[in-house]
Amino acid sequence: MKHTIYIYIIFVLSTFLFSCETKVDLNAEYKDITVVYGLINPNDSLHYIKINKVFLPDDGVNANTLAANQANFNYSADELTATVEEIHATNGNILTTYNLIRTENEIPKDDGVFDNSINVLYKFVEPAINRESIYKLKIYNSKLDKEITSETLIVGTTSVTSPTNQQKIAFWIGAPNNGGFSDRTITISTGKNAGRIQAKLIFNYTNHFIASSGLPAQPQKVVMNLGENKTQDPVSGNEIIEWTMEGATFFDNISASVPTTLPNLSHRELGNVDLEFVIAGTELNVYMEVSEPSNTVNQNKPSYTNIENGLGIFSSRETYKWFTTIDPNTGNLNLTSPTIEKLYSMGLSFCFGNSTTSNYMCPQ
Repeated sequence: MKHTIYIYIIFVLSTFLFSCETKVDLNAEYKDITVVYGLINPNDSLHYIKINKVFLPDDGVNANTLAANQANFNYSADELTATVEEIHATNGNILTTYNLIRTENEIPKDDGVFDNSINVLYKFVEPAINRESIYKLKIYNSKLDKEITSETLIVGTTSVTSPTNQQKIAFWIGAPNNGGFSDRTITISTGKNAGRIQAKLIFNYTNHFIASSGLPAQPQKVVMNLGENKTQDPVSGNEIIEWTMEGATFFDNISASVPTTLPNLSHRELGNVDLEFVIAGTELNVYMEVSEPSNTVNQNKPSYTNIENGLGIFSSRETYKWFTTIDPNTGNLNLTSPTIEKLYSMGLSFCFGNSTTSNYMCPQ
């Protein structure tokens, strides 16, 4: 008796989490199944696509043993040819064709169940991905005379609407007479083809050490996850999505993440607060929704793939970073004075080196 074990090899191309899935099909005949994972990021120049196959353990052979041999899940160098076509979204004309190049170990593979001696990826180079075009993947297996295809739209341009580039991010603790914390609302306007967006707030500071230690300055950051929001109208875009950072939570995160002191620490210089948004395309969003754990009694969930004649996902994603620069003349940060005063009072050696207020002066 043969036991066909379909092992979906997950290749992580973003900060979103995917779940591995294993299906067992008893008494099935072997069938070549191609598994594809590719996410086009319009901000990147190099675009990698993972193309693997599932394998069939022989009788009495442990699947983990076969997973230790890369030949069981990698196609040979002469077996596949692959292209990505840029297609005009309106008239369907092919604008550009990219021939994918097979690479080995350009990106190291983490240790795990599967052999990591050879990490096979297929890549193409394009520094100017067109967000208005359709991108179609074509994979041809010459040994089996089989074609695997998929296509995706590209996530449109997302913009932060609050705060604006001219505004400071206003985190503060309120007037001294009430001691309350104020919250900060962050809003964006979505681009087309965005299925979900994860937001993060990044608090930046730099550790400075006493001169005699000879230690260099050490940039640090505290990343605060604001959560994920799904879009309601990914086709049209221009949807306003909102997150709120509670003032008390902001300071609690800093207290929990920044050690009270370090050996040879002189002081900590405050930096700007940044925002980061991880944007998933519509196809990736559907894939993630289907992969999410069920919160109902029914645990049987449908599978999802947008790979024709194969399995996996071909979509787009990007990481959009919002930041402001420190004024070189005034040294102004995008934190309000009450926020800086609160940070200064937390006993974490924070200071503000370019402020005209003496309380915030860093040691020279």
